[in-house]
Parts: sequence; C-alpha cells; structure tokens
Amino acid sequence: MARKRLGEVLQELGYLSEDQLEVALEVQKLNGKSLGSLLVDLSFVSPQELAQAIAHQAGKEFVDLSVYSPSLEALKIIDKNTARQLEILPLDIDGSKVKVVVSDPFNVNIVDLIKRRTNLEVEILVSDRESILRSIEIYYEQLTKPIEEVVKELIQSSLKGEADVPKLVDAFLNHAIIDRATDIHISPETVASHVFYRIDGVLHHYYSFPKDIHPSIVSRIKILGGMDISEQRLPQDGGFTYTFLGEGYDVRVSTVPTTYGENVVMRMLPKNLSLFNLRNLGFEEDTLRDFEEIITKPYGMVLVTGPTGSGKTTTLYATLRRINFLKKNILTVEDPVEYKFPFIKQTQVNEKAGYTFATAIRHFLRQDPDVILVGEIRDEETAEMAVRAAITGHLVLSTLHTNDAVSTIPRLIDLKVKEYMVASGVLAISAQRLIRKICPFCKYTLKVSRKELERYGFTQEMLDRFKVGEEIEISRGRGCEHCKGTGYLGRVAVVELLKLDEEIGDMVVRGYPPLAISQRAREKGMRLLKEDGLLKVLRGITTPEEVRRVVG
Repeated sequence: MARKRLGEVLQELGYLSEDQLEVALEVQKLNGKSLGSLLVDLSFVSPQELAQAIAHQAGKEFVDLSVYSPSLEALKIIDKNTARQLEILPLDIDGSKVKVVVSDPFNVNIVDLIKRRTNLEVEILVSDRESILRSIEIYYEQLTKPIEEVVKELIQSSLKGEADVPKLVDAFLNHAIIDRATDIHISPETVASHVFYRIDGVLHHYYSFPKDIHPSIVSRIKILGGMDISEQRLPQDGGFTYTFLGEGYDVRVSTVPTTYGENVVMRMLPKNLSLFNLRNLGFEEDTLRDFEEIITKPYGMVLVTGPTGSGKTTTLYATLRRINFLKKNILTVEDPVEYKFPFIKQTQVNEKAGYTFATAIRHFLRQDPDVILVGEIRDEETAEMAVRAAITGHLVLSTLHTNDAVSTIPRLIDLKVKEYMVASGVLAISAQRLIRKICPFCKYTLKVSRKELERYGFTQEMLDRFKVGEEIEISRGRGCEHCKGTGYLGRVAVVELLKLDEEIGDMVVRGYPPLAISQRAREKGMRLLKEDGLLKVLRGITTPEEVRRVVG
C-alpha cells in the first residue's frame, strides 16, 4: 500500500496548515528542494516535527534526543565512524535486541548492516538528522573522555595555581548542555564555591572548586555577558550567545552580591522550535481541544499563569504557532525576545527609551493587528491597555504570576481592571506547572491502595471523579544511567483551564468569591492542577510524589 504524502501527514498531526503547504509548494517550484527541507527552511515545521511525521509514515516510534541519551553499552557495539557514516545512533540494548535511532526509516540496508555488525535483532526508532549527528559527537566523546573528567582535571589544575578559567567556564556550560540543565548556579560559600545544575526543575550539586578562583570565574562570565567587572556591590544582568556543536544557546546571566562573594545564575535557552508545540507540552486531549477552540476566536484575552519557570512563555509561543500567521497580523512585545519566528513582528521592551509593554500595545493598535502578544502583565497601565485591546476586536495573549486560574481574576481586579471588563474581555485563563515524567528506560509498575493516594493529598472527591478503586496500578522509575539515577526523564505540563463563559462572567461581575467560581467551573468540567496531575499518575506518566512536590 502506498504511503501517505509527507505534507498530508504533517497536516494530520497538526504541524502544518493548508496555507503553509501551498506557500511551500509555490517556493518549491522556484528552487526544486525537497518538501521536507523547504518546510524546515521556511520555519513552518521544526526538524523534530518533520521527523515525527516521517516516523508516523513508517509506523515507527519517534525519539526526542534532546531528552533521551544513549546507554554506554549500546554505544560500544557500533563504532563512531560507522555511526557517523550511516547517520545512526545506538540507543539501548534490550536482551538480544538493539534499539537504533535513524533519520530514514525506509532504508532497509541499514537494518541488515547493523544485524551483521552486532549479531543482534534491530528495532528502528526515528529522530531528526541534526539531533542524531549532534548526539554522535557528544556521546562518543563521552566514551573516550567524559565531561566530568575534563572538569575535574581543570579543577585539579586550579589547585596547583594553574587555573584555565575560560576553559573551566566552557566546561561548565558544555556539561550543562549535555545533561539538559536549564540553569547553572555558581555559588560561593565559606570553604569552597559550588556548581549546581537545575535539571527538570530540580537543583543538583555537581562540582566544588577552590574559592580563590571564584572572582576570576565571575569576571569571565561578566565579560561574556557584557557586564561591568569592576562593579561587585550591586546586582547585574547580562547575556551572551554560546555555541556548542553547531547549536546556539542564548545564555541569560544574573549576578547578586552575597556574604561570601557574587552568586551567578545562568539560564540556558536553546534556539529549538520543537519545544513550541501544544501537543508536546502535555495538554490532555479535552483541554487541548478547548484551548485550540478558544485561540481561534477573533477577539478576547487568553492568559497563561504560573510561577517563574513553569513554561508560560513556551505555551505562549506554542499558541502563536497554532494561529495561522499567514492570514493574521501578529505583533509581540517581549522582555526579552527569546525566540524568533517567521512572519511575526516581534519587538522588545526598552524601559530606558520609554518603550514599555503599555506603550507597545498603544502603538500596536495603529498597526492593524489581529493578534497581540504581551510578554507579561506587570502593572495597572499594561493590564488596562491589554484588556481594552481584547474588548476592541483583537486576540490578546499574555502571562501573569498567579498560583491558579481562578486567583487570576482578583489579581486583575487588584490591577484596577473593572469586573465587567474582566468578564467581557477575558476568554480563558490557563494555569500550569511543569512536572517530571517517569524515565521510560527504568519504568516499572506496582499496585497501591486508594488510601495511599489519599496520603499524597488526592481527596476522596478527586479519586471518585476519576473512578479510582480500592487498589490501583501506578508507575515509578528505578533510576538508571539514562536518567542519572533519578527515575525521571523530561517534563510535562499539568494544566488548569478556566473558560470565562457567560455564567462564569456573570459570577465575576456579581463579585462571587474565587472559591465559588472555582466550584462552578469544576462542575462544568474544569480540572484543578492537582486533578490533572492525578490523571497523569493514573496514566503512568508521573508519580504521586512528583505531583505533591510541584502542586502541593
């Protein structure tokens, strides 16, 4: 049976619109490139989304190599030159079978060749070519000389008074990238300085180094970040672009003076569009369906709320990608612009020049916009301008720092937005958190009692809602080399979506307390953050401990 065309599969998966396909086919007539390459060049799809479509075509499993790392045992059975030549990555060995990641699952010769080389059965998985080649360079290098050894050697040299500070800073950055850290903390203490990496939302201690080289390391980072190395009494912010194996990272730097010296935090932002897809973020099917329906409305406000690091910006960008930017004029004001998108007019706040969020919205209204993205609502003027824009015929997307969806309503009222404007202007509020997923390589199931789930804070009402019996099967991770012994690998969003329909809007205008609004919204189908977490526990995605850690 003939396989479906790539364009069709991408449309079915929701990664490509009819309009985008038409534009790509028009451009293809001009340069004759393959459709897949062209779609990536135009930034209509990411390399990872293209690979997912190819995996779907071939009936194979897609692997995100930014999350999954190969086992050392698997790497040893195929040498680096062969892996590089065939563009394959051995991922794992399971008994008499080796799992191998390829970019072209339709190449049957690869399977035969691997079988002959390894005397093992072969299971083919799919990823994008760039990720495979990058992983080959990272992980085979790790076989010969692990990054931990490189860092330890550099620290040992510093003990002898031979510190190579630029190399050490690069090694800290490289190890952070290899281990998927989102933040690097360099913290001075009494005896030594310490390096922590935040991985999947949790801080892990990695290294200690002599305190006397701490000022030199801080100075090196400040130089990279374009900051003042002579100023050590005041906090500073800066940033730079770092390249590792051909992939660019925006690094945001923050320093704060402490009792023992300057504390440095570096946030790593990969320029990777595959992050921005609503389907990949963890929205449950019903929530995703409701959310996608809401963002097709011609006007109104959609707010994404949660604390710092809860994935709000990622959700906003994923939302932008779901809106047809070939037929809508989309303008954004951000602080800063974290990722650049084609066909979207992105601007950056500049407080010194007087270009604030509120100023931007005022000027955007003269630019014939359909959609306005406001990076964050921080003050009364921005809140009022954003809601007014939503009421006067524009779709407005923004973020707020609140604990849950319902508490966003009193927060807007605190910002001097009238109740009737909240009711008529806000379409929906999506509160979210990021929780760790169980590592698929060491995942196992066990039976627990309903009482045990209650001990993790899941109420009887919640358990009844999801028809949980007296005994239930849940999953956990044992801890393995893939997940660095944690039992978790990657993260997913838990979401609470409050739709402000006519009835909920009327409750807002009448001044009902948040608890009453929340109760009515739940009766109408809204899931609380904890309930969405429970659903993911029941589906074997995460653990009760993780839900309690993140949601409480």
